[in-house]
Amino acid sequence: MSSKELKTPYYMFYADEFIKNYKDLENSMKAIYENYQIAYSFKTNYTPAVCSLVKSLGGYAEVVSDMEYSLALKIGYAPQKIVYNGPGKGSMLEHCLLNGGLLNIDNFRELEQVCSIAENNPDKKLEIGIRVNFDIGNGLHSRFGLDSENGDFQNALSIVDKIPNLQVRGLHFHISRARGLDSWKNRIIGMLKLVEKHNLYNLQYIDLGSGMYGKLDPELQEQFGDTPSFDDYANVVACEMQKFYSDKLIKPMLITEPGTTIVSKYFHVFMKVLDIKEIRGKNFALIDGSFHNVGEICGLKKVPMKVINVNNDKNYQDVDFVGYTCLEQDVIYSGYTGNLGIGDIVEIYNVGGYSIVDKPPFIHPDIPIYMLLKDNVRCIKREQTLEDIFAPYEFVAVEAQ
Repeated sequence: MSSKELKTPYYMFYADEFIKNYKDLENSMKAIYENYQIAYSFKTNYTPAVCSLVKSLGGYAEVVSDMEYSLALKIGYAPQKIVYNGPGKGSMLEHCLLNGGLLNIDNFRELEQVCSIAENNPDKKLEIGIRVNFDIGNGLHSRFGLDSENGDFQNALSIVDKIPNLQVRGLHFHISRARGLDSWKNRIIGMLKLVEKHNLYNLQYIDLGSGMYGKLDPELQEQFGDTPSFDDYANVVACEMQKFYSDKLIKPMLITEPGTTIVSKYFHVFMKVLDIKEIRGKNFALIDGSFHNVGEICGLKKVPMKVINVNNDKNYQDVDFVGYTCLEQDVIYSGYTGNLGIGDIVEIYNVGGYSIVDKPPFIHPDIPIYMLLKDNVRCIKREQTLEDIFAPYEFVAVEAQ
């Protein structure tokens, strides 16, 4: 299959580049702290082909719902290589716990469930991780995990200690708006202080969550300014781990949970120009995708974009590319200047994070995804149909009385 034969709109996943990026992150960390493990964030982009590729690279699955946990099992992940996070776990919490998954509890409700399961399985040794919450100075009052300063975390340790067949195997920390090196240094130092304070030297893993900058296209790099490299993060996080555990008998696994960090740059969306018109001196180009296909980044930054001219194009000034929805805010790119014609292809970069999983079936069915791997293009998700969308609905005759 040739990409020239593909009907817009569609996504293209550049798998070879994804693999290199994944290995670059892994190598940066392992060069300093060998016992490092990537746990890929399913919620960022749970396209099965991507998740399967991560599995083939030795990555773990990081999931936050029963749906994602079940997807990981379906793809072939062993429970021992699934990290189950999130505040709203369902019944698969028990499956994860009983089968050796990396279950990180978020609250006392979940801890009560775990204790009940442990008491009902007295002959089975069970292990959990605890998500902790402390201030890293990024200005966000996070709602997740157990507070390590008000006694909740210590209380949780005491509860676990009273159950003979249950023990704490790991600590988990994740917080948003914390991509800078200072934030990462504060989170690893905070975790190691908890290890020291509570004598947790038998931990099997320390999980620092996600939130690293990935590699950026030049247009985005210019807007974000200087951002840390994978080596920069490793020199902060892995170095602290190596220094702390250099004289310890047990060296726990260091886990991070990248999503956008490793996948965003390697998905592009291709859309076609359907119409160009001028309204009160402003030019608008209608394309056959929408801002939902690109994700929230197009409302925050000017996304990297290329126009592939296929017709006898005219030069335009200050064009806004707008989507097919009936929403005024469906603006994908503002201020384009250059040649443009009906039928041209608009290629938007950096759309692999959240855009695919967060896209609602709004107005049009969802679009297909193709993967380019070793010069071969294959479909990894077909175009959605009306039948797909309306399968859960009941079509019943309803008449007004």
